[in-house]
Amino acid sequence: MKRISRSNVKSKLTLTEYQDEVEKTDEKKRVIASLLGLVSEIGDLQSVFKKMVINSRYPTLKKEISEEIGDILWYISSLATRFHLSLEDIARANIDKANQFFDSGIDNNFDGGYPDDEKFPRQFEVVFTEKLVSGSVQVKAQINGVFIGDGLDDNAHEDDGYRYHDIFHFAYATVLGWSPVVRALLRCKRKSRPNIDRIEDGARAIFLEEAIAVFIFQQAEERGDYKEENAIDTGLLKTIKKLTEKLEVKDCTAKQWQKAIHQGYAMFALLKEHRGGTVALNLDTALLKFSPPTKRKSEVKNVRHTRSQLSGGVAKRSNKNIRK
Repeated sequence: MKRISRSNVKSKLTLTEYQDEVEKTDEKKRVIASLLGLVSEIGDLQSVFKKMVINSRYPTLKKEISEEIGDILWYISSLATRFHLSLEDIARANIDKANQFFDSGIDNNFDGGYPDDEKFPRQFEVVFTEKLVSGSVQVKAQINGVFIGDGLDDNAHEDDGYRYHDIFHFAYATVLGWSPVVRALLRCKRKSRPNIDRIEDGARAIFLEEAIAVFIFQQAEERGDYKEENAIDTGLLKTIKKLTEKLEVKDCTAKQWQKAIHQGYAMFALLKEHRGGTVALNLDTALLKFSPPTKRKSEVKNVRHTRSQLSGGVAKRSNKNIRK
């Protein structure tokens, strides 16, 4: 790596100008040379910090850190040039990506401008009730006294509470303003626009949302059941954003997804603990609120007695609401 002459560099550089100057001083112009050089310089930066740990009084610390970061930047610029990438474009895209994890986003009213019967209700309550059916405990959901969808059981060899997983979809609807599953359950698919009905509210989008719910659920135990928002980390959110990048929900930030997952699992834990309950959803405030059920003692005893009797089975969703 040849040092850039001070006489050739302005006092203030854009990233594009810097990249041009680096290219002039890059003698090897080979990917492997730039990559190995980058690794080496990162090691040098680590050595600087090692000196700092050993010697708390380190008068040249800032100077050495500045120099090592500069060398790292040189090799990064060289690598970008080798692949015909603009350092300016990379920086802008990276800032946009970083903002996804800090930006609380906006109210994504995906059904704004549609007829009222194709819109999510802005505030409503969902009552979750357990019922013994053929030896297994199923959960039925109802709104305003009307049952929606089919009864769900855990579809598992052990009681993991997945019968309550519809709360995840209701959390997505509340926080993100998006849930093809909830649109199907509430019969408010946007049929006035055939392409939206077919693509955004259709079977493929529904199956994708169900897959996301399962994907998140499978990692819940090792992530402390998402009791802390930071358990829903960048890696998990990146995967979700990638899966949904061709749907309208792409407009929602990773931070909004984090909030939706966190609230959904808070409600899930309470529903599982109380063996049911009522969840109030407010799409205007993007908040969910739980109220415990009021059950007769005989019902509680009956449900608890059947906990050990759970077995596999297939909880079928009503196909009437799914547009294939």
